[in-house]
Amino acid sequence: MSFKPAMLQQHKMYDYNITRENSYPTPLANTTLLPLMFMSLATQKNAPTVLQTPSSLHSAYDFIIVGAGSAGSTVAARLSELPCCNVLLLEAGNVGPLLNDIPGYARNYYFDDINWMYKTTPQENTARLHVDRSVNWPSGKGLGGSSLLNAMLYIRGNKKNYDDWAEDGAKGWSYEEVLPYFLKLEDERDSRYYEPEYHSTGGPMAVESPNYHPIIEDPIFEAARNMGYEIVDPNAEKQTGFVEVQGSLRNMQRWSTAKAYLVPAEHRKNLHILTNAYVTKILFQNNRAVGVSFEVNGEMYVIGAKKEVIVSAGSVKTPQLLMLSGIGPKNDLKNFRIPVVADLPVGHNLQDHCSTPMNFALDSNLETADEQFADPNITEQYINHRKGILAGPFSAVAMAFLRGSCTKPEKDFPNFELYFNSGSTAVNKALSDVLIPGAYQQIFGPYENKPFYQCIAQHLQPKSRGYVKLNSTNPYDPPIINPNYYDDPQDLRDVVEGLRVCYKIGTSRAMRKIGSKPFATVFPGCERFSLNSDEYFACMARSLALTISHYVGTAKMGAVDDPRTVVDPQLKVKGIRGLRVVDASVFPILTSGNTNTPTIMVAEKAADMIKASTNC
Repeated sequence: MSFKPAMLQQHKMYDYNITRENSYPTPLANTTLLPLMFMSLATQKNAPTVLQTPSSLHSAYDFIIVGAGSAGSTVAARLSELPCCNVLLLEAGNVGPLLNDIPGYARNYYFDDINWMYKTTPQENTARLHVDRSVNWPSGKGLGGSSLLNAMLYIRGNKKNYDDWAEDGAKGWSYEEVLPYFLKLEDERDSRYYEPEYHSTGGPMAVESPNYHPIIEDPIFEAARNMGYEIVDPNAEKQTGFVEVQGSLRNMQRWSTAKAYLVPAEHRKNLHILTNAYVTKILFQNNRAVGVSFEVNGEMYVIGAKKEVIVSAGSVKTPQLLMLSGIGPKNDLKNFRIPVVADLPVGHNLQDHCSTPMNFALDSNLETADEQFADPNITEQYINHRKGILAGPFSAVAMAFLRGSCTKPEKDFPNFELYFNSGSTAVNKALSDVLIPGAYQQIFGPYENKPFYQCIAQHLQPKSRGYVKLNSTNPYDPPIINPNYYDDPQDLRDVVEGLRVCYKIGTSRAMRKIGSKPFATVFPGCERFSLNSDEYFACMARSLALTISHYVGTAKMGAVDDPRTVVDPQLKVKGIRGLRVVDASVFPILTSGNTNTPTIMVAEKAADMIKASTNC
């Protein structure tokens, strides 16, 4: 094993907790490779220096931001650029683990302390094979929020999404008006994408093309071209087509918003960051937000807000906190004897992308993903050269945004998205705890420890709407989450169309060269349908449901006089002074793709709006 110490020149080593790092289920836990990986990763600081105790806080701040996720980290850093204002950022979680920087380990943290580990209510129209018909709902917890837990895929969405926002009442949020903020946040590091109209360099969020090219990648694109599909940059002129993945990466390490925004701002004396601070309530006087109460290590604290409280706790925690504070549907609040501050449809309009995987076996002579993860030479390759399976988001080696069966539709507005990834037995085994007895074994058992890959299909324009509601007045109880998947049957039809394309790609001549063939196992309960028919695909989708964690909409933005909205186009909570919501919960309509980058865009635009109304 060789390690190149030159990598550490001009860089400072940062503290890490080896006991904590060893507690996570990675192949490096308790191995001799761990110290070398620490040194390699520590060339980037993965989180800012934070306050150690609440005793260091002021009694009041100009701005208090609740939640240091993708939005909260962004808006905190931008507002601290105002020298005349001080900013307090409160985060319920902690600093992310250092090994989480390794892109290939993205899924190793789905069941640990950087995840709120929510579960949905029983789903009526899907999750038939899940225990209690409930779907696990990962959500990031810690500095960087879901940018610590996500798949790092860099996708803005479709131009029409933002024009639809504006048409629905969110004036100022059309594509033309939000594009400058996508450019502002971006640091595109692949010269193939240098197109000034659509890409930029120098922004906080690094974007790279992964340095990992598994054996399935070239045949996927060969099959796509043979079928007439275009290969596109989905963040440029056209979204419809197959996509070479780009991720929020710098030097093939996860580039979270904690790194991108908070680390460069940590030296500012007007920015205080406190972790392990669980906000329990927003405080009001005469319909004005004047502060928050929060708990640290069992002690309660109250801090005042001189200008604004900004809630950036995400599409689950944000509505929960608003409702606990008296902002929400009047009848629901009264049921819990919560005094009503504002009667608004908080928690309504919940939207998410629901997906289902299709599995394909590969030539048995090929190395499995799990073998590569466990191979010390692969680890050395990443440490020394930032190459191999550890250097790319494991969730996708190729993607596609497609519309029905058309390869070149007249309308560039895809209705489903595909993800192709190298299958892992270790990752799939997590399903064994999620699925009812026997289901995992019937579907995946015969293919354990054998090479395979997955094509995951998700709908892009969900018509179904769900909700987040209070479960109790205890702020530590998770709320009731019902995404109401497939309530509108069109959503299921879109996923079926996606699975149909998965099947066509997986059985193409190009893919057969590497032994690709659909799993011969049958989903329990789907035996009566002809294999690989639309009816069978629909049965698959009703049986196994996965979220890609694109939760939005629970504090909808739009016109003030629209009874469906919670915040106005300035993101101010209606009828309340000094309170804004800045996160994905304000999305009126779910964007066509992954939501991390649009969430950062919203925060960048929000920060400019707040700055414009703040005189220094």
